[in-house]
Amino acid sequence: MNKLQIAIIGGAVIVVVIAVLILIGALPGLRQRGAGETTLIMWGFEDERPLAPLTLKYREINSGVSVAYHKKDLAGFENEMLNALASGESPDVIVFPSDYIAKHKDKLSAAPSILMTEREIKQNFIDAASVFLSAKNEVLGIPFYANPLMLFANSDILTQNLVALPPKTWDDFLESAVKITKKDSAGNVTLSGAALGRSLNIKNAPLTLAALLLQSGDKIINEKGDPVLGDPLIIGNTTIRPAESSLRFLADFANPKKTSQSWAAALPEAKEMFIGGKLAMYLGLLSEFKEIKNKNPHLAFFPASLPQLKEVVRPVTSGVLYALTVPRASQKQLAAWEFIKFLTSQESSREYADTLETVSVRRDLLPEYKKEAVRSVFAESVLYLALWPNQDPQKSDEILRSLIEDAASGKESLRDSLERARARLREIKN
Repeated sequence: MNKLQIAIIGGAVIVVVIAVLILIGALPGLRQRGAGETTLIMWGFEDERPLAPLTLKYREINSGVSVAYHKKDLAGFENEMLNALASGESPDVIVFPSDYIAKHKDKLSAAPSILMTEREIKQNFIDAASVFLSAKNEVLGIPFYANPLMLFANSDILTQNLVALPPKTWDDFLESAVKITKKDSAGNVTLSGAALGRSLNIKNAPLTLAALLLQSGDKIINEKGDPVLGDPLIIGNTTIRPAESSLRFLADFANPKKTSQSWAAALPEAKEMFIGGKLAMYLGLLSEFKEIKNKNPHLAFFPASLPQLKEVVRPVTSGVLYALTVPRASQKQLAAWEFIKFLTSQESSREYADTLETVSVRRDLLPEYKKEAVRSVFAESVLYLALWPNQDPQKSDEILRSLIEDAASGKESLRDSLERARARLREIKN
């Protein structure tokens, strides 16, 4: 091989390397030069303030790209998204809730493998991130932040009742709730140890039931999308019904005939009662921590991980994972995925979490919070997050709420209530 051939091959290699670096954003300035202005439309549910420094930083290194952020209401998100896609006005980046992914994954594009792969998702992010992988293991979304269910405890009430530590198991949780709960002469709850057993005045009741079910081994809906809520489990020669046990445990907290009663339908909404200092233990989402602090700055409370079953191998909590996705209808696929890659990098993820006063969903960053009293608990809860293939979050929420109320009424057996709930979940799929 002569010198000319070597020079030609060497030059070709250099061109390929530069092209790859430009594509993955390592040389973003070169990629944008002369490309004109590109505006990415981004939908999310948080205020723009925590994101603004990152979008400005991205624009500095990608002078041809700007981001127009639109804050959306989660309650109307699904209809607004469908209308936008149908009218040809698709956003380019959506902060996508995990409980809608089973229903709408066909509307999302896959990340270019040069930017993100299945291996990177599993190595760099929490286990719950796998819900954003397609059947072909394509990456449909890169995790951005999480909102797990956890325990908030009133430290003054616990101290007054000689409860030294927050309960780590459900047995301890029940024991503490019974010890703390106070009733008047008519049997009305005046101070509640824990808010469980009803759903009309407990916002997070469906999430609590889902967590108990997942902890006990009931998948609610299996990997094929078939409802299995209430199905028996066979372990060796023993048949168990974990869903019935979970539902019974929950219902007993609102049963006036049980010594375990700590809640009633006549009480105020659980979060408001906790904010008012009349509820010792509240099962709330991570995002509610700041809200509670703001509404009652004088309330002495702290976060703890959600209680678990005894001798648990892997702790589990329920909640929602939010990932950055690109709709198939977007006309700016590559630019959108490059921006997402930037937002979910180690540096950006750390900065966004710090600004939002939460924690990252990256495995390599979670250990950084272990010395912080509050965010170390957030990090544990994010790591424990487990998800199930919810076919329709709004309908499923209604079904689980009805199931909890049916169990509280005692008008029929728990097995019959579970069978009816499973049939309603099956109707969603069909």
